[in-house]
Amino acid sequence: MSIPFRRQYAEIARAREIAEILIKNGLGFVVEQLGLTRFLSAWRRRRMEGTASDASTLSISERVRRTLEELGPTFIKMGQVLSGRVDLLPAEYIRELTKLLDAAPPVPTQQIVACIEQELGTPLSERFGSFELEPIASASIGQVHRATLPDGQKVVVKIQRPGVERTVIADLDLLIRQARFLERRSTRVRESHLVEIVEELSQALRDELDYTVEGRNADRLRRNLSDDARVLIPQVYWSHSTRQVLTMEALEGLKLTDVQRLRQEGYDLPAVAEVVVDLYLHQVFVDGFFHADPHPANIMVCDDRIGVMDFGMVGQLAPATRGSLSSLLLALLAQDSQAVVQVILRMGAASRSTDSAAVERDVQRLLMRYYGLPLEMMPIGEMLQEVLAAAFKHQIHLPPDLALLARVVIVLEGVALSLDPGFNLAEMAKPFGERLLRERFSRRRLQDEVLQTVSTASRLMRHLPQRAESLMEQLGNGAVTLGIDLRQLTRIIAKLDSMISRLAFSIVVAALIVGSAVVIHGGATEWNFLGLRLPIAHLSFVLAVIMGAWLLLSIVRSRGP
Repeated sequence: MSIPFRRQYAEIARAREIAEILIKNGLGFVVEQLGLTRFLSAWRRRRMEGTASDASTLSISERVRRTLEELGPTFIKMGQVLSGRVDLLPAEYIRELTKLLDAAPPVPTQQIVACIEQELGTPLSERFGSFELEPIASASIGQVHRATLPDGQKVVVKIQRPGVERTVIADLDLLIRQARFLERRSTRVRESHLVEIVEELSQALRDELDYTVEGRNADRLRRNLSDDARVLIPQVYWSHSTRQVLTMEALEGLKLTDVQRLRQEGYDLPAVAEVVVDLYLHQVFVDGFFHADPHPANIMVCDDRIGVMDFGMVGQLAPATRGSLSSLLLALLAQDSQAVVQVILRMGAASRSTDSAAVERDVQRLLMRYYGLPLEMMPIGEMLQEVLAAAFKHQIHLPPDLALLARVVIVLEGVALSLDPGFNLAEMAKPFGERLLRERFSRRRLQDEVLQTVSTASRLMRHLPQRAESLMEQLGNGAVTLGIDLRQLTRIIAKLDSMISRLAFSIVVAALIVGSAVVIHGGATEWNFLGLRLPIAHLSFVLAVIMGAWLLLSIVRSRGP
């Protein structure tokens, strides 16, 4: 399907702008690798390179972070998503991407009011008892305002910036097309599954543009944790929410970023850290659905409960992945490199070039750095991150949410240590892993697996006669193929026979030529046969030339037009 000219022109202009910003920030080599030079004139490129001198003192990772901030909302959000993909990027890039500044000037009041009224279909005054026009937060995608419902309920209203969805989607389409262009040019890029990665990140960003997805995430977490009196998940008011407007219950309390205030208010910080970590471990190991952005600003202490906010980023682990995760956790704590490799090979899709022995050597090398450490000193998040990086290096494609979990563990460990410097995440996580293993081999689980196996076998047996009859018909008709079509076997043998005959014929021709040359060189060029003196050497040479010409002609004719 062809792209409209106006859209194509806009994409070329945007690609040129991206290339210029990359060069300005000292990333001209990226422009080369991405093939963006085709959008820039030589004069323009030299001019932009002249402005890149101030970036020379920065590291590559710092330049990348600054470039993403300058490129706008799509790339800021892409960087934030990538900051959770420890399986794709080195640690120094992850650290820089977590510093991304997602801030923007507030949208003018008239536009915000018009957006809300258009989305909700009624005047602002009819939907809200009060609405504060000054936002409490303003980011590149949307901004947040305090308000009250007509019944006095305090809420926060998240409004998407007008036109930002169109801008983000246009950028994402450009990125996907560029990734496909690179895959066509490079086998190495194709083997790295660049298009698949970009499409996966693109879907994550598209979900963030749809506030109903975030609302459903909050509802699901609240249902999962409804039996835990220690947790507070805000309620979503769906009558006041759409794709671009999200209205949620306002939480009152102190954020975990304000450690000093928490201490002054008399909170037991080690106890708070334990509750927060226990809450997230329950989400991961028990529910398999977890809040994936445990930044201290997204977690509050609301009296005797822990409140959680911002549900745009969540992770989900299938039951099989959770079971493997528990095995991986226990293998890491036991520093069993062979068991670690077995688990990651079972969890991921290995490429043909994956060498399990090389994977084990790399895992063993990284585990040696932690050899002999007591349990309370084990950096679980760091170890998990390094294992995922080793898997990516050897082209083992693990579930994306597993990489997201590694980031959650790292951030969570940092949050807990900020509240309690003596906190031990490994000690808290180990019982959850052991519990999952016990459940995995429990009588009920084994009974369920046996029933599932019997059901599968029963279904197979029902279809077996039909499949067997179909196979017999194909055998009878000679329609079965095993790598090659058996009906073509005669032709293949005939082709091989022809090749061997030509090879033997060419050897005879070569022998005649060489023999004739030797005889002529030796001077014995004639042969006396019944009184006739025949120039046998010359005749043999002519015969060899004729045979060679015939062989060459037959080869050319056999190739066809």
